[in-house]
Amino acid sequence: MNLKKTRKRKQKGGKTFFTSTTKNTSLQKTGNKNQCQCSSSCMRKCFGTTSFCEMHQDKCSRVSPLSGYEPDYNPDLWNKHFKIKETHNCFAYSFNINDNKQIAKCNNSNCDIPFHQPGLASGYPNFSSKLPKTCPNIMARLFGDNPFIKMVTFKEKCPTETSKIALIVDQNEDYHFVRQDSNGLWSHKPGARKVTNRDASSRLIYDPALADFNYKETNKNSDLNYDIFCSYMCVPRTSQVKLKANE
Repeated sequence: MNLKKTRKRKQKGGKTFFTSTTKNTSLQKTGNKNQCQCSSSCMRKCFGTTSFCEMHQDKCSRVSPLSGYEPDYNPDLWNKHFKIKETHNCFAYSFNINDNKQIAKCNNSNCDIPFHQPGLASGYPNFSSKLPKTCPNIMARLFGDNPFIKMVTFKEKCPTETSKIALIVDQNEDYHFVRQDSNGLWSHKPGARKVTNRDASSRLIYDPALADFNYKETNKNSDLNYDIFCSYMCVPRTSQVKLKANE
């Protein structure tokens, strides 16, 4: 993700094949600020500041099983080091990549450098109006970079040595990646901002497909609404993956 910040450069992604620029209303929508994250069929509003309705807050039978290879949720590793925070985005964070080359490009007076982007490692061009940020295009880039990625459902367990990430989009505007951590919850890094395990409504992320990523309503400085859910995926955690940043 390249969540809009004060720097316009950090709003952009990488490249794509498809040319449609209209919203597809048949795509799966992400949640809203009142959505109980236990189930898409639950019509009860979230209880207080929790991620669940009152009925589900103590027990939710729908779980996303862990593979045992999920990274730990350690926001200080990313947030307390200026050069790491400023040079790594949601894409790098979801793959748990701490890139020394990115850090080396940064100095204390200027860290405004390009992020890692899907598809750059496999030769895709940058995103454009003809190559917009849509689920199919970004997924194609991911598989181009790392063909061993596996698409799964929320309730599927990832194979050994892999764990889940998820992709959501504000179609044609921006993309965002979220990852599952060893505590079972999900976390993300909005562009050069801090790592968090909460959504736009400040609720813990139990299921990124049902969480609220409409920053238009909660952040007066943002016009992003990641309202389209693309897929859950299992990505390698013990073998090398290919990620590349623009030069």
